[in-house]
Parts: sequence; C-alpha cells; structure tokens
Amino acid sequence: MEKRQRFLSVSFLFFFTTLAVWFACPQIGAADDHRTTARARRDAREHHRHNGHVKLFVFGDSYVDTGNFEPNNGSWLPPFGRTFPGAPSGRFSDGRVLTDYIADFLGIRTPIAYQQIRVGNISEQLKSGVNFACGGTGIVSVISKGPILGDQISQLGQMIRHRFYNHTDLNNSVAIVAASGNDYLYATLQNATALTRRVIKQLKTDLGRIRDEIGIPKVGVLLMEPAGCLPNSAGPSAMYSSKCNDAYNAIVRNHNQLLKQAVQDLIKESTNNKKNGTFIVLDLFQAFSIALEEHKYHTGSLKYKNPLKPCLTQEHGKYPCGVSHGKNSQVRVCKHPELAFFWDCSHPTQNGWYEIYLALQHSLYQFYDTE
Repeated sequence: MEKRQRFLSVSFLFFFTTLAVWFACPQIGAADDHRTTARARRDAREHHRHNGHVKLFVFGDSYVDTGNFEPNNGSWLPPFGRTFPGAPSGRFSDGRVLTDYIADFLGIRTPIAYQQIRVGNISEQLKSGVNFACGGTGIVSVISKGPILGDQISQLGQMIRHRFYNHTDLNNSVAIVAASGNDYLYATLQNATALTRRVIKQLKTDLGRIRDEIGIPKVGVLLMEPAGCLPNSAGPSAMYSSKCNDAYNAIVRNHNQLLKQAVQDLIKESTNNKKNGTFIVLDLFQAFSIALEEHKYHTGSLKYKNPLKPCLTQEHGKYPCGVSHGKNSQVRVCKHPELAFFWDCSHPTQNGWYEIYLALQHSLYQFYDTE
C-alpha cells in the first residue's frame, strides 16, 4: 500500500509538472555538427534530385509541435523561444525541437504548423509539408484543448480532399508520428497494462490510416522517451540527482515493446496485401538515454552536468519545473540554456534536442534505404 501511494504521488507530480510544459517554447539545438549535417544534406539533395521535393507531415504532441498550441498560452509565452527564434514561436523549448532537425536532415525547411497557414501564396507555405502536432495530444485522450492523434490525421485528409496535395505529393512524402506519453499522465502500476493495450490498439489503427487513407509511403514511428528520466519524474531531487524513476520506465518499456510488435504487424500486412507503405521505428528511448549519458560527461560545465536539472526553475532556483506566466513570471531561467539538457520538467532545450537528434540520426537513413 505504501509503495502504491508513493507511486500515485509521483503520478500527481508528473501531471503537475507536465502543466509546466504548457508554459515553455522550443528552439533549435546547439551548434551544428557540420560533418554529420553536411553528409545528411548531400544525401537528401541527391535523393531530391531524382525524386522531386520531399514533404514532411508531422503528427503528435509537444515534442514535435512547432506552433499549433492555443495562442497566448503555454508555448506562446516568454521566456520560451528565447534561443530561437528569439521570441515565443509555439515550440515547447527555448529553441528548435526534433521536427526542425528531421526537416534539416531531409534537406527541407521546417514544415508550416497547421494553425499558422494563412490565405495567400498557399503553394509556397505548403511546399515542405505540414505539421499537425499539438502540445497535449494523446492517442486516446488529450490534456489540453487540442486534437487527439486521429483528429490530426483527419485534418490532413481534409486538405487532400480539398486538393491542397495530390497523389504525387504524397508519394514523395515522409510522416513522423510522436506520442510521448500524455495518455499515461494518470497511470498507476495497477491500470497501466490495460491502458497501454488500449493506447497501442488505437495507435496501430491511426498508423494504418496514414498508410491506407492518406497514402504516405514512409512513416517514422517514434517510441516513447524514458519518461522516468524526465525532471518531473524525479521531483525536487532533480536539482541534485540524475537518478531515473524505474516505475515509469517500466510502463514505457511495455508501451514500446507492444508498439514495435504493432509496427511489425503493419509491415507484414503491407507485404502480404501488397500495400504501398512501410513503417520505420525510431527509438527515441535509446536516443534519449544515450544523449543523457553523453551530456553528463561532455557538457563542459560542472554546473550543468546533471541533465535532469531543468533550465527553468522556481523560487530563485530552489525547485525544478518552473511555469511561465508571461512578463510577470517569477520563473528563473538559467544563464546558459545552450549548456542545459532540459528546458522545463518535460521538454529538452534546443541543445538537448540536438544531442537526441545526433543519437537518432543513423535511424533516419532508413528513409533512404527503403527506396
């Protein structure tokens, strides 16, 4: 009973600190590794020369949202976006997020956020694709006013019906699907197993829709990050300890195992029924874990060595998980976000995302290997 109460208290902390995520804004990581990005760009250019301009369609939550969250709230408030572009941009970080890095890998501009599409010059706005991801999105539930994942897919379906995109556009497209755990905010050890089955069942259906209903041939599916290694899971101890929460990571591992099996089922279905489409698993859990370890030993500053200590804190830096409420916010921002791994209690800094991207980059080459 005592163990369950401790877990429930951590669940409550997880939820509370996730609210802080709503008050952050993303940006692009630290200085580029010119050798790795140059090679990726050369591959991308060669690919595009033969196959035309690739488009990227993004579905998911705050880890890949670049401007769909509700205006004047959360990721649209200072101090988010201070590193890039210099003001809140709707990203849940100080700068760039994973979407920006994947787009750069593909050799295109970051696709426009669905909510930022404006009348006039539509073809230019939609040239690189569209990002439908929105902070708070889940597979079967949401923690904000945004859509669930299936609704985001329907938004693209509506654009196709209105002929904003044709078959040729879609046949030369890549989709990224990110579900980072909003469905599990209230999970306990007792209900997590049944909830995970429900989430994976719906996610498998959603992925099938992207292949069959939308017609995108290459779908990158992100596994969940190690949620037990987020500052909100560690609580106040994140200020001085980098110890992860094993209970949360157990839930995540089960989710990822079932998701990998679901993806294999979809791949087998594509082969047996001669459907045009393939699915690529992008192991965010492993990339996150590698990046966290790398940060501990290569950050270059003892003050920022603990990756779980977020850049945003409360009460003059005494407590983690600062929440931004605009200009009058009492949140303390670290002096060097470019050295921190986490921006707030759930989201990496631009620097953190860049480190994660580098660990994930080798998997992205699968988009070319499946030609």
